[in-house]
Amino acid sequence: MRAAWNRFRAGVVRNLFLSLLGVLALARQAPAGAPAADLAADLFAEGRWPACIRECARACLAEPEQPAPRVLGAIARLRAGGRTAAALVQLEQVAVAGTNGLAALAAFEAGRARWRQGDATNAFIQARIAVRLGGQPELFARSSCLLSEILRKFPGLGKEDDALVQTLETCRPLWTSALAREVLAPAAVPTEAASAFPPVRWIVALYRANIRPAIGSRCSLTPSCSEYFLQAGREHTLLAFPLVADRLVREPGVVQAAEHPVLGPETIRYADPLADHDFWLRAKGTK
Repeated sequence: MRAAWNRFRAGVVRNLFLSLLGVLALARQAPAGAPAADLAADLFAEGRWPACIRECARACLAEPEQPAPRVLGAIARLRAGGRTAAALVQLEQVAVAGTNGLAALAAFEAGRARWRQGDATNAFIQARIAVRLGGQPELFARSSCLLSEILRKFPGLGKEDDALVQTLETCRPLWTSALAREVLAPAAVPTEAASAFPPVRWIVALYRANIRPAIGSRCSLTPSCSEYFLQAGREHTLLAFPLVADRLVREPGVVQAAEHPVLGPETIRYADPLADHDFWLRAKGTK
């Protein structure tokens, strides 16, 4: 049964991407990037993440204005694990700026990744975008299932949106047990760095469970300071503390400079990924 479900799920994902890519190709009447894009979709369905990322990069070079290979590549990077901050930012930018099924897919994948990281606020924002955009029935079912679970555990996030709650109530027949297990499962294989320094995870979990629900999301940067701290802990263990202290000191200056805005549904945040500030550690071989 599990093997049959995996084949079915892979087929749904592949067909989703191929349909999106096909629409984009017909709209342009220029199929030059189609072979690489089709191969990328096949590799994605097979779970061959590094190869999929390479083919998406090739498709982006062939058709740089096409968003679908960029979205597929970003999702593949999330699946591959490791340094995912840039992939999340890319998906969230597509989600908040789009109005189609591709944007709905980007929002769902970003929302699920945020949820798996313990970031309920940003998971709610992205899952709500995915539900409102709709997309294909299978994608809508997954998005609404994810959003319902977020609101079940954090009902305060949707307390002022009665229409959204009513919409989710009508979606319950769509959520089969198999779909719920797939959508709500934790990340399949945590990276080694994710367990390298538990104190960082404990502090972030304490903050997200007890402090942020009371004070709200106040960070003006993306990723948020708690997610930045968590990423730094995964990559650099004890050095996460000076890295996040540096982030907190820099935040007002980054906001004032306003160099890399990321438009959200309710506010504007500014991109400030860890990769821009830990190069000196990686250059020395620190993981």
